[in-house]
Amino acid sequence: MQIPVISPLIHYFKVFYGYAGKKLFVLCFIILLGGISEGFGISMLLPILDYEQPESSQNTYTTTLYQFLERIGIGVSLFSLLALLIIAFSFKGIFTFAQTTLSLYITTNLTKTLKVEFCHKYEEMKYSYYTNTSIGYLNNIITTETERAVSGLSKYIDVIINIIFVFIYVLSAFVINWKMTVLVLVICLFMFAVLRKLSRMGRRLSVLVSETNSQIQSLLIQTISNFKYLKASNSFGHLFKQLHKRIDENLNYQFKNGVLKAIPTSLLEPVTVLFLSGLILYHVGYNNKTIAEIFVLLIFFYKAFSRIFSFQIVWQKFNSNIGGVEVVKKAAKDLGFNKELVGTVKLKQFEEKIELKDINFSYGAKQVLFNINIIIPKNKSIGIVGESGSGKTTIFDIITGLINPQSGSIVFDGMNYKDIEITSLRRLVGYVTQEPVNFNDTIANNISFWEGDYEDERDKKIIESASDSSNSTDFIQNTESGFQSIIGDKGIKLSGGQRQRISIAREIYRNPEIMIFDEATSSLDTESEAFIQRSIKNMMGKRTIVIIAHRLSTIKNCDYVYVLSKGKVIEEGCFDDLYLDSCSRLHKMCKAQDL
Repeated sequence: MQIPVISPLIHYFKVFYGYAGKKLFVLCFIILLGGISEGFGISMLLPILDYEQPESSQNTYTTTLYQFLERIGIGVSLFSLLALLIIAFSFKGIFTFAQTTLSLYITTNLTKTLKVEFCHKYEEMKYSYYTNTSIGYLNNIITTETERAVSGLSKYIDVIINIIFVFIYVLSAFVINWKMTVLVLVICLFMFAVLRKLSRMGRRLSVLVSETNSQIQSLLIQTISNFKYLKASNSFGHLFKQLHKRIDENLNYQFKNGVLKAIPTSLLEPVTVLFLSGLILYHVGYNNKTIAEIFVLLIFFYKAFSRIFSFQIVWQKFNSNIGGVEVVKKAAKDLGFNKELVGTVKLKQFEEKIELKDINFSYGAKQVLFNINIIIPKNKSIGIVGESGSGKTTIFDIITGLINPQSGSIVFDGMNYKDIEITSLRRLVGYVTQEPVNFNDTIANNISFWEGDYEDERDKKIIESASDSSNSTDFIQNTESGFQSIIGDKGIKLSGGQRQRISIAREIYRNPEIMIFDEATSSLDTESEAFIQRSIKNMMGKRTIVIIAHRLSTIKNCDYVYVLSKGKVIEEGCFDDLYLDSCSRLHKMCKAQDL
């Protein structure tokens, strides 16, 4: 069953009304006023052409207008008729300007609103949703699909303009000669029905363009992110094979869409001229009517035809952006559904301890944590060790509220995590990952996260103090521009150890009460590891420290150690006590690492 055009028109009016609000109604009203002004202005040509004609040969519309002007005291003269013509088109110009300005205001505002809203939605989305979603898809929404959605709104406004103006033209022509207008209307509806199939084809192609855009974005991000490996191993060909395939598909869909758009444009003038020529022959040659009446009707019919074809063109363009509208709608719905749940209690500081009680967690059908019980007291250092895949990083994700266990509870100073506004807890936490987090900016901005101004003496001291605490000052001073050195994407201009020390300096600058090191030294050389260990040692007793590690040298100075194996805590206690027990797992791990 074919869906009438009116159905998607109403559907997308509701969609765009949700974005633009009452401004969309105001815009429609201004468009209507502009259409009425133009319609009245064109219809004024008929009484002007009939001005010197005998009363018996005047059109009914002309007679009615003359009588109205006499009744209101203006009188009928060439001057008054021309004045009305000028006034009508002056108002048309004013309303057109207002319509364009308001339309631009709505679309530019919407572009900003959508981009900002999606940034906030990304901030609020569940970590589990992020891990199961393509980065290319998330990137494509903000960089491409929001633009296409707003472009869709712009084309939808053009659709509304065409509908309103066609209505005004047909209504004006109906007042002048209703019989001929009905005939023209029937023919127009027939033409419109023939062209509808193009719209449906364009809609399908638009969705395919959006899908391939997302795939291209994903492949490009992966290529750029792994550039060093791909370059060193000459492996670009594998990714480029897929990338070129998606680009070809995307351009093919865009080409087909462009051809569909060209069809109505190509048909407009030939069909319109053919039809209007037939009307002239019928009206003047067959019915022996005056050329004046048909002249004004022809203007209305020509404009109506132009608007109908224009409607088809802009509807086609709108359909070519439907993919963006649908992707944005779906993404907003999915992100809303996957919004992270947070409590209402705001935390200001860490006072006592964090407890994990009987925690069980599964990824799908695979259980990775079994009845985990861990206590993290304030200003103590806790080591969590175990082989790869033992569940260490999952514990970090649970501590920071990134994921929620299937059973058990997490308690912060006696409060359940479910009651806590989780963002306030994260403000108390510093996090140093195995893969350092660096940005393509200056060292100073990487440390201060753009909050501190290195030109300001107070901020400069704080930034330099953070770098001292992370043992970063020496190598920073040896860079080309010191703290103002640009370190490249992901800190590519620095060594792994230097990147990690910048990451630690950032967390020290933030001054959190709790510091978590997640395999922070696992990929570093001995010298770099020594620097990191020195930074950690400087914090002990001053902050609560959680060290998740595979390399045991990192946790030997911790106050308390938990040993994990296959998702279970199999040992716990002081490092020395566990090490001295020759039967303990920690002792065997130390021996295996020559510690």
